[in-house]
Amino acid sequence: DLLCNVSALLFERQRLLADALRNSLTLKLKIFIIFFLLFGARGYVNTEATDISLLFLVVSIVAYYVHRVSSASSPPILFYKQSDWMTNILELCPLLQQPYRPTLLWGWNGHIQTFILGKMGRSINPALPLVRRSIKLEDGATVYYDTFEPPFQEVAATVIVAPGIANTSEKLYIKTFARRCLISGFRCVVLNHLGALKDYPLTTPRIFGYGHTAELAAVVDKCHEKYPSSQKILVGFSMGGNMAAKYMCEAPERQKMFAGIITVCQGYDITRSSAYLLSWERLARFYNWAITNGALKSTINRNAKYLYRTKQYDQSKVATASCIQDLDNCLMTKMYKFSTKEEMYTEWSCSRYLDNISIPMMMMNAVDDPVIAPVCSDIPIRLACQNERVLHVQTQCGGHLGFYEGGWLIPNGFSWLDRTLVEFIEGLVALSKDPSMITDSTEE
Repeated sequence: DLLCNVSALLFERQRLLADALRNSLTLKLKIFIIFFLLFGARGYVNTEATDISLLFLVVSIVAYYVHRVSSASSPPILFYKQSDWMTNILELCPLLQQPYRPTLLWGWNGHIQTFILGKMGRSINPALPLVRRSIKLEDGATVYYDTFEPPFQEVAATVIVAPGIANTSEKLYIKTFARRCLISGFRCVVLNHLGALKDYPLTTPRIFGYGHTAELAAVVDKCHEKYPSSQKILVGFSMGGNMAAKYMCEAPERQKMFAGIITVCQGYDITRSSAYLLSWERLARFYNWAITNGALKSTINRNAKYLYRTKQYDQSKVATASCIQDLDNCLMTKMYKFSTKEEMYTEWSCSRYLDNISIPMMMMNAVDDPVIAPVCSDIPIRLACQNERVLHVQTQCGGHLGFYEGGWLIPNGFSWLDRTLVEFIEGLVALSKDPSMITDSTEE
């Protein structure tokens, strides 16, 4: 516990110092700009003074830019408890110990990375042959999942993916990750969240839930049935990360089917995340509104004909909802039979189950992710410091699922995230083939 507390305090101190330096540079830059506009540009001082103010302005801009780029290009902060297994996995994953270098002109800004990911996806759109299959659940819901097979090579492992909120395998960040998996010989199976596919209508009046794991469980069971001898790794992005972690830990016997689990940019505690998304810290309230009126309402409106067959949902309240919490009050709590949204958030948060993890787990977050509450960072840090199989990775930049790298303006086709996740999966598969390397040092 002492080690965990010290690590958390050091990390928080580093974050606060970085924020203070950035704010100091930003304030100085603003002062110089105002000085130049009020005096230099209007000719209220002599030419020499104008030249000096312009020089100060240029120097300030360059200094600010150099600071942001240099602070962004740094290795991730790794939180873990020392063990033989951790030493071995880190040796197999050099990317985790090398600087992550974001796209130079804009990659150091979490808002820009998040915006570009949401609006444009990745810089490449790989054409991937897929097989789409469906599963009928007991409540009548039809779950669709897509399988990408590596061509002309033996399958090394099966990677099961839970995408972000209202996302499917058609999202570019999922497609580039799947493509990277195929290059390494991994089969990639992607859950399409219930109601998210445009041309596949619902067969029961409900859409996906933030922590409802029935659809993911059905896909995993089908994969285990079809590929019983294949090593399996579960990967969850954003909301899918919370869903994947909850699925894995709420019923610990499920972990026997997996070599490991990875979550990326998840919030861990929906209750605390909800409070953050109602604040204006790092423009969180804006992102709340954007998600509500974008991904969520698009999914609801596309399936309105089937959803509103039942009289339990107030269509006018759904239409006027301006935040996720409003939608949860008038729709999601009724859909999933919860008395209050607070009860739903508590039940659906993976944080209450994480202590049950016993297989290798990597949790990755970016410090500048504007969608995820900074107050939740203590959850993965504490778990990583207590469990010899858990690694928590914190990058200084990356935004929400961005992690673009390379280039001045146009980033590389594969993101740093794609490369790092697949490298870690390769390490998991390699270690799982040698049981002696997975045995804890305390058991040896």
